[in-house]
Amino acid sequence: MTETQTQPAFSAEVWAAFWAAPDMSRVGDVLADDIVGYWQGDPRPVRGKQAYVGKIAELVTAAPDLALDLVDSATVDGSTAGEQLVYLHYVGRGTGPDGPFAIRGIDRVRSRDGLVIENVIRYDEVDPASI
Repeated sequence: MTETQTQPAFSAEVWAAFWAAPDMSRVGDVLADDIVGYWQGDPRPVRGKQAYVGKIAELVTAAPDLALDLVDSATVDGSTAGEQLVYLHYVGRGTGPDGPFAIRGIDRVRSRDGLVIENVIRYDEVDPASI
């Protein structure tokens, strides 16, 4: 008898587990093929799973020790059946090309049937002593 593996559904817990120790082999597990990501400072959204995974890879490559810690989250039903909105408040630390940094951020993630279809990412650099 073979055991069927089920695909994980996106949740704040799945997000937190990934960003506690980013594993690029797992990053696409909960992303829809047509995902759209709105990164702060980027003039155009990132469209499609391949481009979105590429953006995450850029972040992890630029700051290999990047870790985001979930502070708080809220999940609500979306305006369309089968959709959920997950709001994530997080703090993060890492070392980038310019040295150590700390951020405080908020993401708004829209998922449908367990897959992320949209993510709006906003964050500010903060004094590391403040987090």
